[in-house]
Amino acid sequence: MIKIDESKLGLQDYFYIGYLYLIILGIVSDAIFYGIFGVSYLNYTTILDALISPISLLTNNWKLSLFLGIMFWLMYLYFTKWMFKFYAYLRVKKWYQKIYNIEKWDKKYAILKKKESIIPGMMFIFFLLFVSMRTGMALGTKSKYANKEIIPNYTLVFKDNTKLNVRKVGQNSAYFFYFIPGEQVITATPIADNLKQIKVLKNKKK
Repeated sequence: MIKIDESKLGLQDYFYIGYLYLIILGIVSDAIFYGIFGVSYLNYTTILDALISPISLLTNNWKLSLFLGIMFWLMYLYFTKWMFKFYAYLRVKKWYQKIYNIEKWDKKYAILKKKESIIPGMMFIFFLLFVSMRTGMALGTKSKYANKEIIPNYTLVFKDNTKLNVRKVGQNSAYFFYFIPGEQVITATPIADNLKQIKVLKNKKK
């Protein structure tokens, strides 16, 4: 395993690591999300799309941002405080001592406590949380549209002036992903080559 001395990392190094992290996060999460609908998303994306995707999703969905923020904070508290308190409570229990080698675990927890930075671990946890959320969103959306009528929320105006009411699933710099009412598969339309306008449909008041 490669170890990185964080004390030798400069601002540019952190920027580069963050840049790669967002790209990988965007590619993996979007590939899984659209893959559940049978779309090979890697054929429709760019490095810039992958970089912006996680940021765009979080800024446009405050509920998701709040949930991930709370989960991330709870995980931070667990790995910095609660984990050691929980172990200190368990290690004096006789039943726990019979199951586990206390000396061995004492050494492991001592090593964990000495670590000054938990950034890599927290980045990995956030990665899992984010990908899990995207997977859940895709499965929920697929199940919802499989059992209910697809209600359009956008109107696409093509360059030949034809119009189509659709249900938006996602969008990047080059493609618009949507469901056509009555169909169960996602359609991807190139924005620059085909679309003249993308209009938001107003909710009809009952």
